[in-house]
Amino acid sequence: MNYQIAIPSYKRHNYVISQSLQTLKTLGSDLSNVTVFVADKEEKFIYDTAIEGVGLKVATVVGVPGLLKQRRWYNTEYYSEGTPILNMDDDVAGLFQKDGEKKFKPMEMPIDDFALKGFEFCEEYGARLWGINAVLNGFFMKNTVTVGLRYICGIFHGTYAGDPTLCGPQRFMESSGEDFENTLAHYTEYGKVIRFDGVAPKTKYFAPGGIQAEIGGDKSTRNEDHSLQLSNIAYRYPDLCKLVEKAGGIHNIRCKTLTEAKVDWSPTGL
Repeated sequence: MNYQIAIPSYKRHNYVISQSLQTLKTLGSDLSNVTVFVADKEEKFIYDTAIEGVGLKVATVVGVPGLLKQRRWYNTEYYSEGTPILNMDDDVAGLFQKDGEKKFKPMEMPIDDFALKGFEFCEEYGARLWGINAVLNGFFMKNTVTVGLRYICGIFHGTYAGDPTLCGPQRFMESSGEDFENTLAHYTEYGKVIRFDGVAPKTKYFAPGGIQAEIGGDKSTRNEDHSLQLSNIAYRYPDLCKLVEKAGGIHNIRCKTLTEAKVDWSPTGL
């Protein structure tokens, strides 16, 4: 199975080089199937110059402005329908696996083997979305793969180009809450998503640039917009999730825990 790695990025060429591309290299990728999608020709020049300056050969492609719109664009306009895609944020500083009772360590499995395992699980169980644990905490990580309904974080996840749950007219085009809507839309359509419970990313949530630069405004404005988007998502999937308020008045979505199957699995030594 041939698969592609898509990294949408905006005003963060330094992140994509030092973090996501470095993570892929560390996990054995030769970067030949990696494409960094940027907003315009000016951004492409900046990214190309920076990437070539550190001796890497990575394709950059001008798509469209807007991180979620970018994902929709390469799913419908760039990749052939059905292409397996590993979608990756530009600031993934590493992948880690559970190690013992409450610890974790750098993932040992080559990235190609891991990604293909994700798509193999999708094919076996009839799913079209796989992902990893959002929380890098050995206490909450388990050496299992869950089939059912679990939150799939947008940082690192596998999908298929042209899937209507990704790019159909029912999808909102706001980046806030994208991963929640992605999870719930896939579960509604296919009855399951796949999550590797024992693998998690190291990343800095809400880092400068990226979605923060795209949305603009001050912190209060962004929080209000984020809450509105989450409210809309929770309203459309009332039987599968609920809106919750965290400390400081920040809203989040809590998905129901629904399990079809749970498979013992670990990337150790594979």
